[in-house]
Amino acid sequence: MKRHVLASVLLASAAINAPGQNAGVTEQRSQPLYQVTIVASTTKAINYGYLSAPTRIGFKGTPVASSATGTGQIEPKRGATLLDLRFKNLPAPSRFGPQYLTYVVWGISPDGRAQNLGELVRDGADKGKLSTSTPLQTFALIVTAEPYYSVSQPGSVVVLENVVTRDTIGKVEEVNVSYELMPRQPYTWNANGQQQASVQTELVSQDQYESTTALYQALNAIQIATSQNADRFAPDQMARARDLYNKARTFPSHQHKEVVSMAREATQIAEDARAIATKRAAVTLTEQGHRARQVQP
Repeated sequence: MKRHVLASVLLASAAINAPGQNAGVTEQRSQPLYQVTIVASTTKAINYGYLSAPTRIGFKGTPVASSATGTGQIEPKRGATLLDLRFKNLPAPSRFGPQYLTYVVWGISPDGRAQNLGELVRDGADKGKLSTSTPLQTFALIVTAEPYYSVSQPGSVVVLENVVTRDTIGKVEEVNVSYELMPRQPYTWNANGQQQASVQTELVSQDQYESTTALYQALNAIQIATSQNADRFAPDQMARARDLYNKARTFPSHQHKEVVSMAREATQIAEDARAIATKRAAVTLTEQGHRARQVQP
């Protein structure tokens, strides 16, 4: 099966070429521009009970992807709730901007905590599926478009939300859930403050598509972590992420499984570095404020 893949994406002054073309994948070191603000949203959470019978739910596309639909079977077990999810009419995530490379399914607890339940990989027929689990019993489910699979907070491009259907059996308790979203805008501006221009595509094999997308995601994760001072606050993790990324992009393209594995590990490490940097930067800011108050007359 042939798939369309981005041949070039300019994200925060970074340029990528598909495997086997030109020099491969390169990272430019100019500082990207990201402005992080928080967007609030609400959806419905469902209480699935404990060791209750399996039940089915539906998914409805939001206004940005109104034709998208889905179904899910939810089965509460000891220690976890099992989810078997199926989706169709999924638009390409790049429809929302060339930096969006994949979809992620989230479980949202009643207090607004978001859990990344896994990557929803879209196939050539605009369908996707995910079998996963969560320790939560009461939760909402949403699907968002993301720049890489291991993000730890959902972005604001929400494409699907769970809904109760006539096939939903057992005790259903609906709770309004408020949760925080990373906004879409930070991923759509480059370091010069100019919005993205055109994106080229070409037809490639499924293996090439997976390898190239994994490399895109790794670079996105590294660039975003860099923009949040991860090189200062988590230098070891960033060095490891870049090393894996560089190995993945220079690995023989026909060994796509190894390329994908290394690129995904680089993505996860870069996201960990970003999270560490965010926490350490907050601590540093607090300490600086405390010292400033101490020197005041």
